[in-house]
Amino acid sequence: MIRLVACDLDGTLLSLGGELPSGIFDLIPRMRERGIRFAAASGRQYGNVYRLFAPVAEQMDFLCENGALVVAGGKRQATYFPRETAEEIIRDIRDAGMELLLSTPEATCLCLGAPKAYTDDIFYRLGNTCALVADPLLYAHRYIKLSGFREEGVTALAPALQQKWNGRAHCDVAGQQWLDFTLTNKGTGLRALAEALGVALSDTAAFGDQFNDESMLDLAGRPYIMVHAPAPLLKKGYTPCRSVMETLEEILKQ
Repeated sequence: MIRLVACDLDGTLLSLGGELPSGIFDLIPRMRERGIRFAAASGRQYGNVYRLFAPVAEQMDFLCENGALVVAGGKRQATYFPRETAEEIIRDIRDAGMELLLSTPEATCLCLGAPKAYTDDIFYRLGNTCALVADPLLYAHRYIKLSGFREEGVTALAPALQQKWNGRAHCDVAGQQWLDFTLTNKGTGLRALAEALGVALSDTAAFGDQFNDESMLDLAGRPYIMVHAPAPLLKKGYTPCRSVMETLEEILKQ
């Protein structure tokens, strides 16, 4: 029996315009009444996701920053980079010609001098709680996620960085233009969330559409992959999904 649903946002639950589907604010309380908890599972910042779900945020849980920040029943659990590791990743992101996005539990840090179009997108479109930093290395002990952004895409850059950091940190492609570094992933986040809520992984369902969702889908008792996901993920044996809302309604009926 499903007791916990972890759902990716961008490319999965949200529309192409970044909007929540109609009816989600009604569905989440109905799930809660039936003993099924709903968790937003995203690479996004916690404050961003909380505001997105504001009408029902107190009735749900959160797996944010690709598992680096888990909020279960209102209690936070964060995983920080060691300073030396954060400093090395920051140098690698810069050397690869990517823009930096540095995440603490409280804010997204943007570097002074970054292109205005890039910073405006983070602040206005995504609606993140932001801070400007002159020296990103000054706060290296506070980072829970480090990201690189490249307008032209990160596909060509990812393999070399993933090979370098294999076994030391998770380096995941999170959409065509983003490369995320964490000491966690959505799989470790789902495990921590399930343990905090007292739910067996076999009683979880997960929805995703990208490679940074793979670890979460592999752990979930019932994994769903969006039909527009990359071909390698569609071949893994996850259950294809065209509509998260319709599938959640089916889970409620069951």
